[in-house]
This record gives sequence, C-alpha cells and structure tokens, in this order.
Amino acid sequence: MVVTAPIWIGLVALALIARSLRRAMLYALAWGWWIGRARRRVLFVYSDSPNWKAHVETSILPRLPANAVVLNWSHRATWPALDPSAMLFRGFAGERELNPIGLVFERFAVVARYRFWQPFRDARHGRVEPLHSLERLFLEHARRDGSR
Repeated sequence: MVVTAPIWIGLVALALIARSLRRAMLYALAWGWWIGRARRRVLFVYSDSPNWKAHVETSILPRLPANAVVLNWSHRATWPALDPSAMLFRGFAGERELNPIGLVFERFAVVARYRFWQPFRDARHGRVEPLHSLERLFLEHARRDGSR
C-alpha cells in the first residue's frame, strides 16, 4: 500500500479536482445563462407516483413563479441530453431523496434544495405538518420578490 500511495493519492486528487470543476461549471451555467435576467429561478422535479402526483399538480405547481421549470422524472428518458434544466437537476439533486425536489437558484448563491420525499412519506402515515412546513418554506423562497 505504501508503494502505491503516490498513485492512488494522485487519482483521488484528480477525482476531487474533476468533481470541483464539474460543480463550478454547473454554477457557471446556472448563474451565467440559465437564470437569465431574473434574480432567481426555480427547478421542480416530480414523478407520476400516486403518493404525490395529485398534490404536487394541485398545490405546488400552480403556485410556482412563471419562469419556473418543471420536469417529470417519469419522463426522464425523453429529456434532451444537453437540456440545461436536466443537467442542473442531475448535478445538484444528488442521489438520495431526489424526487420530488425543488431547487432554487439565485445568482452567486449556493443552490437551495427542498427535498419532498420524506415529508410525503410522513404524510402517508398521518403526519402532514412536515409536508406543509416544507411546502411553505419552498414556495416562500421561490416567490420572494427579491428585496431584502
């Protein structure tokens, strides 16, 4: 292990650098082009799951800002490979509880992630307050007027 240490340490360093560059490129895409002239832009991803589809389509989607982008995870096979929204989702949603999720992008700020999977699971078991609370926080952030 000591003999090969320079090799695997170099590979780990390269992997970390590549990951950092990818993240920086995604932020550059979001801040420089995808947000456009707006101060903030919202990306919401959900699926056709019976656990949340009706609620999302009646309570969340109609209240999103006009420039929000909505993607349906159930139709991800039809997402264009170079679609900026899909690229940002894949880059920032992570690999756990990624559906439904709300991502709020603001210029020169870290993306805000609102993961709805667990609150919907809690709601199925009669605990609706976590879902209502997260929904309220997400929509307030998404619709904030920009003045601080």
